[in-house]
Amino acid sequence: MNEFYLVEFDWGETHYFRNKDNAFAFAWQSYLNAAPYECEEEMEGDRRCLDEYYCIHDFVYINVKGFED
Repeated sequence: MNEFYLVEFDWGETHYFRNKDNAFAFAWQSYLNAAPYECEEEMEGDRRCLDEYYCIHDFVYINVKGFED
């Protein structure tokens, strides 16, 4: 079973990745570019949330999908 990753933003934009690291890097860089955080502590908390729960509330969600080759 292979996996791919959907990076889904709250505004409806979706991107597909074969590589987990690339999906997370893209989601995190998008977050940094949008600067929706107010302080360093909030940014660090959002990073932990992305790493642990595959999401940043009200910004982005990463869904893992499996497929057979």
